[in-house]
Amino acid sequence: MTAGGIERPTGSSDAFARRVLRERARIMAARGQDDTQATTRRPLVMLDLAGQCCGVDLHAVLRVTDPVWSDMPRRPDCPPGVQGVHGYQGDLYTVFDLSVLLGGARLDRPGVMLLLRSVSSIPLGRIALLATAATGTVEIAGTPTPLTPSGFPQARLPDGRSLTVIDPARLFSSRYVGV
Repeated sequence: MTAGGIERPTGSSDAFARRVLRERARIMAARGQDDTQATTRRPLVMLDLAGQCCGVDLHAVLRVTDPVWSDMPRRPDCPPGVQGVHGYQGDLYTVFDLSVLLGGARLDRPGVMLLLRSVSSIPLGRIALLATAATGTVEIAGTPTPLTPSGFPQARLPDGRSLTVIDPARLFSSRYVGV
């Protein structure tokens, strides 16, 4: 006879109970491995940055929108790459050119702006990043380890391209923008 797809032994009920417990333990152990793999995968918003492929953690992004900002007067103590300010739902965001922050040239025509979630470890408050385009989302496994000279990890995409993984807290540390 079968009970729930498991053949009931004709002998001792203790042997059957031990076998069921072993099978459940095996299933639960496999489920734990699947959960581990799920937590090590990181969803990223993929950005094109003047031909360079970058990714920002999806959980750090509040909104992806058209690039709109108001220019502001440049102060001598202003971090590099500041383009201006943007108001969104009663909050004022400092708008940065991501290309300049990564050591490149200023973008001629940014095509997208990412509003980042507020993070207590970033001393600048609310931040928006400009990029050439948003090209979608992708999941990478874990945190990539090889670092570029700029200190940002690289990940390999399934199609073979390389992706620079940008951590906003690291991007806005004093090492990179002087704040």
